[in-house]
Amino acid sequence: MKNLLSSNRNFRSLLMYSTFSGIGSGMFSIFMMWVVHALYQNPMYTGIAGFMFGLPFVVSFIVGPFVDRWNKAVILRIACFVKLGVTGMILTTHILSMHSPWVFFLGILAFCSATLFSGPAYTAVLPRVVNSEDLVKANVLMNMTGILGGLGIGVVLYMIMAGGGDFAVVYWVNAVVLALGLLFAFLIASEESSKKREKAALKSYLGELKEGFLFVKKGVMLPLIIALIFMNFFADVAYVNLPMFAEVHLGTASGYILLSAFALMGGLIGSYIARSVEEKYEVWKIMVGAFVFAGVARILFVNVLPVNRSYGIIMFLIYVGIGSTIGIFYQSLIQKLPPKDLISRVDTIITSLCSVAAAVGALVGGLLGTILTTVDMVFMIQGGSYIIIGLCLCLPKIVRAMPKIGEIGKEHDVAPDDELGL
Repeated sequence: MKNLLSSNRNFRSLLMYSTFSGIGSGMFSIFMMWVVHALYQNPMYTGIAGFMFGLPFVVSFIVGPFVDRWNKAVILRIACFVKLGVTGMILTTHILSMHSPWVFFLGILAFCSATLFSGPAYTAVLPRVVNSEDLVKANVLMNMTGILGGLGIGVVLYMIMAGGGDFAVVYWVNAVVLALGLLFAFLIASEESSKKREKAALKSYLGELKEGFLFVKKGVMLPLIIALIFMNFFADVAYVNLPMFAEVHLGTASGYILLSAFALMGGLIGSYIARSVEEKYEVWKIMVGAFVFAGVARILFVNVLPVNRSYGIIMFLIYVGIGSTIGIFYQSLIQKLPPKDLISRVDTIITSLCSVAAAVGALVGGLLGTILTTVDMVFMIQGGSYIIIGLCLCLPKIVRAMPKIGEIGKEHDVAPDDELGL
């Protein structure tokens, strides 16, 4: 990791952008759900907010070919600027006491629409500035810096809000963090070779889109994507009920922020797990085991927390850590399996499919939170579904044939260039 930081200036700029942009986006998603719950105390409103978070990504596949053609660094800058503008708008409406739920719903929609472009742009940038064998290390480092920064800010904000602080403090901090992300986005090298632009211009949009869909539905990608789709559905079923769960078991809605802070700590555990197992085990063993153990940890968390809060938090950290490991390996596989000029299309198609599942899951979660007698049952359902997903994932032979992560994607690898066009 030291070599990545010391010898690759473009990676350092990308790392700082990812850190601040990731913290800003994470703060927005966490606090928007909390604000909607705190202001309106309505599970259906939190369900609608969760739906708005996922809605733009339903059409992610449409933007894939454009992101593959366009300057990735410029996309990151524009998207970060839009997110900063949305945060400023919500801050302004708060100061003016305009607390309509539609301000939050539409703000969430605009914020996530910007992420619709920045997400695949970032995914496509990283393999262009680091070698294939360094992708897991790079993703882990990105994950760790974002988590550490977010954890520090999250703890401070929790202390402020638990002491009766105003939501304006959160909006101000969120805006400052996104502004720093925008600053580092301008430091990312933005030159692109004219050859690539000319080649992209000659291709038809529909042809490029079809090429992405053909890659997604073939080989090992298909069972991996199916598992990811179901994971996102059940994750959002539970996520929209997390504020209510925190209020029931921790005594206050602000306990949701506390759980979010612990989730960041669990993310550090996930980074450690990913680095520990990447060279020891085949990918399929890691993925199957992670799904099963994450499901078990989720069920234990729900049952242990009411009895012993300390042990319950430990179970929560384990669950989040394993879930973070799943995310790191999925991100690395999306960057390794497709050719580099296909990454954005593959990433956006997968995002679209998962977002449909997440959006439906958010609405189903809001409904279940309204009709079930106990919110704990929602999280029990999520844990059981993860166990089933893991067991089903090991059935296809093509999945069981997957080697270690370092052996995947070497045919697409090229030497990184600090000034490589993005």
